[in-house]
Amino acid sequence: MYKITALLYTLSLSFVIFSQEMQPITNTVDFEKNLKDAAEKIQSVESNFRQEKFMKVFSEKMVSTGMFCYRKPNKISLQYDKPMQYTVTINDDKLQTVTGGKKTTVNLGSNKMMAQMRGLIEASMIGNISALGKEYDLQYFQSDSEYFVRISPTSKAVKAYIKEIGITFDRRTMEVRRLRMAENNDDYTDYIFINSQYNTLQSDEKFTVR
Repeated sequence: MYKITALLYTLSLSFVIFSQEMQPITNTVDFEKNLKDAAEKIQSVESNFRQEKFMKVFSEKMVSTGMFCYRKPNKISLQYDKPMQYTVTINDDKLQTVTGGKKTTVNLGSNKMMAQMRGLIEASMIGNISALGKEYDLQYFQSDSEYFVRISPTSKAVKAYIKEIGITFDRRTMEVRRLRMAENNDDYTDYIFINSQYNTLQSDEKFTVR
């Protein structure tokens, strides 16, 4: 249980509040197909990101910046540069954090819930919604410029750690613009992705876990 909580806290993911102009998507079959087709074309992602964490106990949001990298299959790296340098790396069943030269490694494969959370994180960050199973309720919305997907866990085990995820896509390119995941009604974290580049990584160097 501690490892699951630590994973969620470390990655600081949270749910998206969508704007009032968003309307439900009626043709969900076509939309799901378009999302799946777009995700299947992604072999890797490199993107700057801004993380804004909101917690009820603090009066101001906590802001961090860094570089997000992804490469198929199952490889994620969050390299924070401000306000402090640290790295979170997922490589298959291994999760490693590095802070001030100190490394902590967790085996995600040894716990079914941890493995499920890894899949949820990966699917959310690249928009691969088709990879999610029946443990999640999906709702789709649209505006003139964006699509929004709300992901609500149906499993009590998952809901104990995460209430809701929201992903905002650029309507024209189907790129993930923003990600938010809520642990509860009061605490959530936004990721805003900037200058994303796709299918540029040619090696696993950024995802090394030792």
